[in-house]
Amino acid sequence: MVDAVVGVLLDKLLAFLVREGQQLLEFDSQFDKLKDELGYMQSYIKEADRMRRKEGREILKLVTRDLRELVYDAEDVIADCYIEFMKQRDGYLFNIVSCCSPRLLKFRLKISRRLKKIIQRIEAVQERMRSYLSTAPSTITSREKESTTLLRYPILLEEADIVGLEDDASKVEKWILESQEPSTIIGIVGMGGIGKTTLAWKICNRIRIKNSFKHMIFVTISQNCELEDLLKRMLIKMNVDEKSLRKKEVEELLVKLKEVLGDEKYLVVLDDVWGNERSWWDSLKSALPRNLGYCVIVTTRNEKVARTMGAIEKHIHRPKILSDDDSWSLFSKIAFAWNGGKYPNSDVAGLGKEIVARCKGLPLAIRVVGGMMLGKGDSVSEWRRILEHLKEAFEAENTGEMVTSSLELSYEELPTYLKPCFLCFSMLPEDYQIEVDDIVCWWIGEGFVSETNVRTTFEAGKEYVLELCNRCLLIGEHDVFERNIEFLKIHDLVRDMAIKIARDVSFTSLDERGTQELGAESRRMGIFDNGVIKNVESTRSKNSKTKNKLRTLWGLGIEKEVILNKNLELRKLKRLRVLIARFRLKNREQIIMKDWLYGITSLLNLVSLSLENCVVEQLPDSIGNLHQLQFLTLVNFETLRMLPSTITKLDKLTVFRIIGCPSLTCMPEKIGRLSKLERLEWLPYTNTSQKIASRIGQLKNLGQLTVLGVQIENQNYLQELILNVLSELKHLLRVEISFFPFFDPEGNASVSKLNHLLSPLQCLEELTLTDYPGESTPVWLNPTSLPNLKFLGFHGRYRSGLRQMSPVFWEGKWKIEGLSLMKIFKLEEEWIMFLRAMPSLRMVKVTRCPSLKSFPLDVTQYNAIWRKEDDNTPGGH
Repeated sequence: MVDAVVGVLLDKLLAFLVREGQQLLEFDSQFDKLKDELGYMQSYIKEADRMRRKEGREILKLVTRDLRELVYDAEDVIADCYIEFMKQRDGYLFNIVSCCSPRLLKFRLKISRRLKKIIQRIEAVQERMRSYLSTAPSTITSREKESTTLLRYPILLEEADIVGLEDDASKVEKWILESQEPSTIIGIVGMGGIGKTTLAWKICNRIRIKNSFKHMIFVTISQNCELEDLLKRMLIKMNVDEKSLRKKEVEELLVKLKEVLGDEKYLVVLDDVWGNERSWWDSLKSALPRNLGYCVIVTTRNEKVARTMGAIEKHIHRPKILSDDDSWSLFSKIAFAWNGGKYPNSDVAGLGKEIVARCKGLPLAIRVVGGMMLGKGDSVSEWRRILEHLKEAFEAENTGEMVTSSLELSYEELPTYLKPCFLCFSMLPEDYQIEVDDIVCWWIGEGFVSETNVRTTFEAGKEYVLELCNRCLLIGEHDVFERNIEFLKIHDLVRDMAIKIARDVSFTSLDERGTQELGAESRRMGIFDNGVIKNVESTRSKNSKTKNKLRTLWGLGIEKEVILNKNLELRKLKRLRVLIARFRLKNREQIIMKDWLYGITSLLNLVSLSLENCVVEQLPDSIGNLHQLQFLTLVNFETLRMLPSTITKLDKLTVFRIIGCPSLTCMPEKIGRLSKLERLEWLPYTNTSQKIASRIGQLKNLGQLTVLGVQIENQNYLQELILNVLSELKHLLRVEISFFPFFDPEGNASVSKLNHLLSPLQCLEELTLTDYPGESTPVWLNPTSLPNLKFLGFHGRYRSGLRQMSPVFWEGKWKIEGLSLMKIFKLEEEWIMFLRAMPSLRMVKVTRCPSLKSFPLDVTQYNAIWRKEDDNTPGGH
């Protein structure tokens, strides 16, 4: 297979040269030559990928390895020219004298030599390519076009739609509900890909199970289980505030878990448990109250593990492969999702059934192959081609090897632009759940996502996520409204395949044990455990002259040793484009952290920066030098008091998120200069200064905003926001307003002043109010002012005074599809009123709203979810 990164970056580099090559410091003739040579190479690469020959694959692999380094080097030259251009723009004298300065002349000479060497290397690669491809290069085929368009708006297959597990689910449900034991431990045991996790989800979603347990906690267990992380994830699943858990030790977390579970019945699912090491289980079990009827479900490939954890023979379930009918049903739901799950013609159906037969009833193989065929439409020739591939790949192999082959073929059939995006998951820790926003920012930072005239790069990245989920290579978890995918994870077998391919194409550097290392040609690195840190420390002794080429550095749980490591000194990472650093909370030293942050400001190629748990009072002024920065996320900067005014010089910034920064009281002046911002989340406005209202007013200059999140303390700030800002932002789709606990000392009277201030927000689709202090909703919250609102949330964290909706809330019909009510303890409305006012309502999520009347589910529990298709409420829809 052709290196996916080469294909994507080559396209991007060529497009840039066509668009802007002549503007880069008078190298127009050399950049024109580079453009022509790369264009010719691009045609050869696409021809090689299209032909998919077996013969010559090794030659092609060597050629693309050379081309990959060549494309990277060409991008680096362009980046250096752009940085020099920005230096001149930002204050360097640009006149006849400066143009002829020794420094600039030396720079141009150096660039000219680098370009000449790159062009010579391209010509050498071309000669090797000609020896491999005897035919003339052609343009991209219709088959490739087809695969890149059919999944533009994919339909996600939900876990609940999985077929063939009803009998299994009923069997385990009976064990749970009819057990007379004080506790029940159930093992679901089977090979990878047999459907253990899906079955566990299906059991948890059965109505009788939901109504039988106050708490249901579903967590995945990694091979190297960290008890602290596991306990935090369990508590967060029960809506315990994450911030309150940050500094707790393991013993405190165990006590907290026992306290939250209390005397209630609960169900815990421990998914994908490995090995027999049981110290974490012994500790966890000590925190599980011995309440009558509690249940633990363990899914594992190793039956001995289930027995060690307490499952007895009569409570061990071994899922079987799917029947022929169930296999075809599952495949059809995925492969023919574009046609309502129905095959388009008998020829495709015949070929499809042969393909399904090759999967031997294994759910994971069926899902992945089905996802692959989703992009093939009704083309009989394409279906026949894939069948031949599968016959060849699956011949004389056992079931495990067959799954691997189906996964590899599914990767090979991906459109070129999705392949490097998928390979990023090879770098993440096992069972790691990543935020969609984080992965999209990473992709864009690396140059894997292309902008078009009809969508931004961020929108395009979100579509890439949907495509990979629809192809069943990624697993998505939805947001509170079940509208968008919020988190992503990857099946462990799919991850194994991603690691294998990433090693083959040098996407990341791995040692013989599969642990990431910092090699001479490393472009990406993830630091997630001590093994990686040891590899990094040993790099210097192996090759002290290695010039660092890293483009992406991702660290989780970073300790001081990483910050002080000479091989990862930020000032040396000149090529870095993506930096994601999550520090541990313990043993953080402010002086060291401050010096480290100053190092970031030397990373002039940086596109995406995400930092968490830093102990500093301010960011360096020099952050304004990061002219390429598009994405900036600051999380849990507890001591951060101010942002430098130079942050408004980041004129390419499109996403700015500030989360968990309690000491930060306001944004810098002139924030309105950031005219390209599309997402601005959790701006703090809590200072009593008279200047704050005017700073809020500057937000109306951010005309591209689609997402806005604001923390409000003062009634005047809220009035300024609603009256003068929101109505000016014509592209807003989502707004979240969080009210501080001490908001508005005048109480409900002041809140009601806003009754007439809001002109209709035509585009707004989603609105969430957290800790809203009024007893009734403001009059501006009505179907006329918000004619296209589809999702509405009222959430309580510290307090919420809401008791009822105002009369105008019920006037007219809403277009709301999703409603979320979380910890609104005083809300006394009738459920039937919501049904009548919201005819399009399809999902309602209620958490601890004990005064809500007539709701068909238990409103005192966590995440009671009503869905329209399950409802028989009289007078409803």
